[in-house]
Amino acid sequence: MPLMGNLRQFALPSVLRAIETGQRTGRLRLTRGELEGAIYFSSGQLLLVERGGFNYSLAQQFLRIGLISREQIENATGLPAERAETLPDVQAVRALITARILTQDQLRKWAEDDAQTMLVSVFGWTDGDFLFEEGVLSPAGRVALPLPIGPLIEKAQRHVRNTTVRNPPLLAPETVVGFADVDPEGDAIRISLDQWSLLTHVDGQTSLLAISQSMGQPELAVMRLASQLADAGILEVVPGR
Repeated sequence: MPLMGNLRQFALPSVLRAIETGQRTGRLRLTRGELEGAIYFSSGQLLLVERGGFNYSLAQQFLRIGLISREQIENATGLPAERAETLPDVQAVRALITARILTQDQLRKWAEDDAQTMLVSVFGWTDGDFLFEEGVLSPAGRVALPLPIGPLIEKAQRHVRNTTVRNPPLLAPETVVGFADVDPEGDAIRISLDQWSLLTHVDGQTSLLAISQSMGQPELAVMRLASQLADAGILEVVPGR
């Protein structure tokens, strides 16, 4: 039975649960304007997620979030860091685990966090198309860990609810932000190191999704930081972008 439609008509959590209940294997493609994503499944379990335009290898992602160091990846693979970063994900992970630099638990937690981050992001879409491609297997060389979709949906939904209650509304990944006019004689503004890091990437032309990729940080984290800075009057949404 084909599984396709628009998110205005079918809520994404319901689509994911249909895949889980049907124990289906394949790829769920998600599109919204220029935004693209994909989720791979095997027998109803989530294997891995992909974001359009996100081309970092797993080794590069681990380095960017500080899970491993350049020295560790060099010691594990016997290669200079620049070459080690280009290794297929499976090969890099195998070397890191063999060298006891990365554990299976750390890898699984990263996979869960990565999947949840994407789910939280797309759960915020009010529009978009989805298409489930039956039988499409996950790309060769990628690390695919079977994860039960139910708990991931619940955690993502809980996160969305908590964010709505406790924090400013999340800006969308495609939102472009610029610096707002700040009164130079107003009260002092305090920002965190993470917020400062984001500000160094703001140019009034680049979307939050592209900034997250440049920073090597999950888009959800960047969306949250930008929303906090917008709520504080430091950033503003660039109209028409």
